[in-house]
Amino acid sequence: MEDYEVIIIGAGPTGLFSTFLAGLRDIKSLTLEALDFSGGQIPELYPEKTVYDVQGIPKINAIELRDKMEEQARTFGNEILFSSKVTDIIKKDENIIVEVNQTKKYSTKTVLICTGIGDFKPRSIGCPGENEFLNKGLSYSVKDIDKFSGKIVAVVGGGDTAIDYANELSETAEKVYVIHHSSSFKAAEKTLENARNNDKIEFIMNTSVAKISGDSQVRDITLLNVQTNKETSLSIDKIVVAIGHVGKANLFKSADIETSSNGRNIMVNNNFETNVPGIYAVGDVAAIAGEPAHPLIAVAGGDAYRAINIIKKYVAPTSSLFGGHSSNLKI
Repeated sequence: MEDYEVIIIGAGPTGLFSTFLAGLRDIKSLTLEALDFSGGQIPELYPEKTVYDVQGIPKINAIELRDKMEEQARTFGNEILFSSKVTDIIKKDENIIVEVNQTKKYSTKTVLICTGIGDFKPRSIGCPGENEFLNKGLSYSVKDIDKFSGKIVAVVGGGDTAIDYANELSETAEKVYVIHHSSSFKAAEKTLENARNNDKIEFIMNTSVAKISGDSQVRDITLLNVQTNKETSLSIDKIVVAIGHVGKANLFKSADIETSSNGRNIMVNNNFETNVPGIYAVGDVAAIAGEPAHPLIAVAGGDAYRAINIIKKYVAPTSSLFGGHSSNLKI
């Protein structure tokens, strides 16, 4: 059984950057990813999106960003294994045993959990026709924007993802309707302003989708005004349901890791330590009691930097908490 100083669980943006940082601090690491590709939510939820809020990069396609992050993660040759789902974490004396796919075991001094929102699935509307028309005009993400070219599209939701989709789809679609059950939005102000100023985007407020109808494809939806209870019909070609995802922190049977009351987050302190010594969590999966969440790649990257430095001090107590400036290194 090969020994590591840290095992990183998850190869999404946070796990990939943590892998790079472990190499930067000369920490022997192994990164385990349950999927057969890196990037976490990026390829699953928003591969076509443009990302604007990563430091030093004015804008970049999400998949291109993922590819660059994986390239960066491999800078020092640290191992990344795909199709490797962590099925248990076992605390054993001074070491931790990580079980993968219920068979393979690895030994490590520390574990850094970077599983994002964990095992997640899209939140559904729950209306008649939703299951029937899945992949027949109904989807929960936009993975190929060309398929929406010249179409009339309804986007359901009022958060960042929904409004981002509306803006992007307007570049190829004939018309985009944003259907939102409320009169207020959770989306970023600038994103919302761009959508409101777009002639191809029309907002239908205080409205929910009551029914989805069609033949071999979606043809129309029944809308319910939540204030007047009046129903109307809207002809469309495609509908994108973007009302969030239901996630759950990956739980490991032998490690009694404290989670939030809803089970979606692993609770950590300001040093990203869980209640189990040697086990840390960072990124979307981690929550600090009483502090707001900032589910952004840039924020998680900064937290990963701090967590890896804290882990370095844990595995090598005489080392510095600050690893120096990368600009001074010859990589």
